[in-house]
Amino acid sequence: MYASYIPCVLNVCNCFPYYFECNLAMHLQTMAGPILLAINPFKDVSVSGSDVITAYREKILDSPHVYAVADAAYNDMMRDGVNQSIIISGESGGGKSVTAKLAIEYLVEAGGGNSDIAGKILQSGCILEAFGNAKTSRNKNSSRFGKLIDIHYNIKGIIQGAYVHTLLLEKSRISQLNRSERSYHVFYQMCAGATSDMRDKLNLRIATEYKYLNKSGCLKIHEVDDAQNFKKLMEALGALGISHEDQERIFKLLAAILWLGNISFEVTDLENHVTVMTDEASRSAARLMGCKVKDLSVALCTNKNQSASDDMVQISTLQQAIDTRDALAKFVYTSLFSWLVEAINRSLKGNKEHTTRSISILDMYGFESVQKNSLEQMLINYADERLHQHFVRHLFKLEQEEYESEGIDWKKVEFVDNQGCLNLFEKKTTGLISILDEVSNTSEATDLTFANKIKQHLSSTLQFNNEKAAFKVRHYAGDVQYETTGFIEKNRDTLQPDNIVFLSSCCKNFLTSESDVSDTDKQSVGTKFKDQLFKLIQRLEGSKPHFIQCIRPNAKQLHGMYEKDIVLQQLTCSGIFETVKMSKSRYPKRMTHQEFSSRFSCLLPENSRCHDPLSVSVAILQQYYIQPETYQLGFTKIYLRAEPISVLEKFRQQVMEGTYKVQNNCHRGRVRDFRELMSSAVTLQSFVRGENTRKRRNVVRKPSDQVAPRSLDHLKAVVHIQSVTRGWLARGHYSHLCRWKMSAPDTSKTGRKSYSKVTPEDLPVLHSNVEELKKLVKKLEVSLTQKEHENNELKEQVRQFEARWSEQEVKMKSVEETWQRQMSSLQKSLAAAKKTLTADESRDEISGTQNPDVVDRLSKEFEQKRQNFDDDARAIIGTKSGHMSYSKQIEEFKRIKDRFEMWKKEYKHQLRETRSKIVKGVNGEGASDKRGKQSWWGKLSKRRQ
Repeated sequence: MYASYIPCVLNVCNCFPYYFECNLAMHLQTMAGPILLAINPFKDVSVSGSDVITAYREKILDSPHVYAVADAAYNDMMRDGVNQSIIISGESGGGKSVTAKLAIEYLVEAGGGNSDIAGKILQSGCILEAFGNAKTSRNKNSSRFGKLIDIHYNIKGIIQGAYVHTLLLEKSRISQLNRSERSYHVFYQMCAGATSDMRDKLNLRIATEYKYLNKSGCLKIHEVDDAQNFKKLMEALGALGISHEDQERIFKLLAAILWLGNISFEVTDLENHVTVMTDEASRSAARLMGCKVKDLSVALCTNKNQSASDDMVQISTLQQAIDTRDALAKFVYTSLFSWLVEAINRSLKGNKEHTTRSISILDMYGFESVQKNSLEQMLINYADERLHQHFVRHLFKLEQEEYESEGIDWKKVEFVDNQGCLNLFEKKTTGLISILDEVSNTSEATDLTFANKIKQHLSSTLQFNNEKAAFKVRHYAGDVQYETTGFIEKNRDTLQPDNIVFLSSCCKNFLTSESDVSDTDKQSVGTKFKDQLFKLIQRLEGSKPHFIQCIRPNAKQLHGMYEKDIVLQQLTCSGIFETVKMSKSRYPKRMTHQEFSSRFSCLLPENSRCHDPLSVSVAILQQYYIQPETYQLGFTKIYLRAEPISVLEKFRQQVMEGTYKVQNNCHRGRVRDFRELMSSAVTLQSFVRGENTRKRRNVVRKPSDQVAPRSLDHLKAVVHIQSVTRGWLARGHYSHLCRWKMSAPDTSKTGRKSYSKVTPEDLPVLHSNVEELKKLVKKLEVSLTQKEHENNELKEQVRQFEARWSEQEVKMKSVEETWQRQMSSLQKSLAAAKKTLTADESRDEISGTQNPDVVDRLSKEFEQKRQNFDDDARAIIGTKSGHMSYSKQIEEFKRIKDRFEMWKKEYKHQLRETRSKIVKGVNGEGASDKRGKQSWWGKLSKRRQ
């Protein structure tokens, strides 16, 4: 996207054509003072996307662009905490919808921490465009409703939600189309992109078969794929959480509206009374709306005479039935559109509790003048007038009034004020809207009555055409003639109560309730539109505005074609040249004295700062040689041009970077100290845990010292018992055999075996002896098994005791090494102290201090204690040779350790006392000597720790 700046010229008519021919063909977006001018190229040539957004966010690109305006709004919101607004204006066909879409893309990307909400905001635009945009004679994608989107952010600039405000959907487009125009996009998209299953359910045909769509002769838009856009619409509906059932109901109502337009009526008598023809159109419309054909026919062909006392039902004439049919279709579509907006807002609600600020994007109707201008065009142009007044108020009126009230030396810039045209619409009794309401409330009034009424009250400000019953209004963008035909009926926008009940029973999920309808009926279309417009402008007044003016380069909507007269007329009417002239001498940056001094007081030395904000502001400007012609001091504010504020911001940035570096270094120092403290704490905790563990080990170790010898004696005793038992059994068995031999008879003479002489009385005795021997053997086997099990357990205990002994021996060695390191550290600390004092010895002798003597005494004491602990260490090492029992070793080591800790504390205490004496002794010396001793004692103390 190319960009440039419009030069500030005084002779616009002479200089602009040359600039236009040379530059405007390439420069599609440019700045005119504080306003961005965006020319519609009628082709997708915009530089956009995530990469370009990132480039503007990181200030890689700074050329005029919609993204730059959105970035300025976002940064102002984050810096000042004030709500912002981006107001996009221009004629119909200027590209406002695309510009608004680009601004929303940037703001969503900038605050896209909540990707779900951000994606829904982008998808909501697709739905609103399908249901609210249509092709007109001047624009193939014209917004037929006003739209204000509030994007909500939290304090960190992350999107929290959004809300969509809408204004006056053009409902007449449902049933009435001008030549070469289309109805709303969604109808054509549905007819082109619906699936076969959807077509069967809706009895859907192609667009040419529907009277509401084919009467204008325009069914397709060049280079627009309606079927593809329908797929995008379905995706968007699903992304916003609209259920499949609701989607089916939406498309049923859309198809019902198309079939309503195809319903025909049959005249039944000479009075032109009609009834609905029972054909495919009436059956399809009734089925899709969820009612019977008979009920639909009653709703279309009858009406109650409200003037009668007994609610007499009358048969409608042909024109009345057609009007009722069209009114039903328009009512269904507008109710469906309102339901969709509410569904979008429910989906975009987000988290309101954390919302602190917002940015609003306004995409309004453009100025419009067609062949036959009716009530819709008048309200659209009235809204454009109100929006232009907001522009004039902020860029001309408020600024120049502020300069005057603040006492600023200022040459007033003349501009065209459209307040008179607004008064023509808004005056309470004699304004166009008030007169229209007054006439509409009269039941017998006609369009001619309205024409005569405004001619009576506004003859001095309006031009009238009696032949067409029309009047001409001079708008800021040009003269427009409005024909009063249909004004009264459109302003009333009435629907029979019976028809409202009928529609509510059929489509209650999407239509307004009866109570809501009755409330809205109390207001006419014009009054309701004026109230909505006031609320919208009031919301914009509470924000800081950023303006974008969209330019239509030619009337034929062709790319690369620029009609100078059309562009020049738009620039002139919108006040661009007055804005450029004013921006040449205006002060775009203004701050109160307090705000200026608070922001830039860091640029002054601390000793030159004072409490008066005005004095601080003047001192800052003088300190940095700001030229007087680039700023002015008001009574409460200071006004600056762009150059000095950029210089001051640059110096402030340098100071802040230096401050950040100092803070960062201090922070790193604190982090380093904290880490050292944590390391010391971890070391101390480790030592305490080790000490507690050793104490618990000592408690367990004492009984273990007695287990080993006792288990060995036990083992010997068991072996001895087993030996004695085996001997006793063997002797008993031997005695029993001897007795048996002595009692046996002599068989050597007879030659017969001895058992032949055994008597029956001896058999029981032998059996009893055998049984006793078996029992004794079993008992001894059980006892032997038990003793072997006990023996194995004792062996396992002996092995465990040996392993513990080895572990304790290793730990003992580690403790000895730790103690030796501590002794070595103390030696090094003392040596460092001696070395440091040697350099200061002469100076200390002159000052009368006794620092070396004190340190020598401490050194001797240290050497003596070191020798004592060395002896104790050798005694500990001797425990490895078994000079004393294990329990005595532990007690001896603990006693030596406690003595060492006590001496170390006493030695530290002596060092502190000595240090304080030395410090007191040198209080009268110079600052350099004092810092030297403090450094020495700091080093000694650090090494000692």
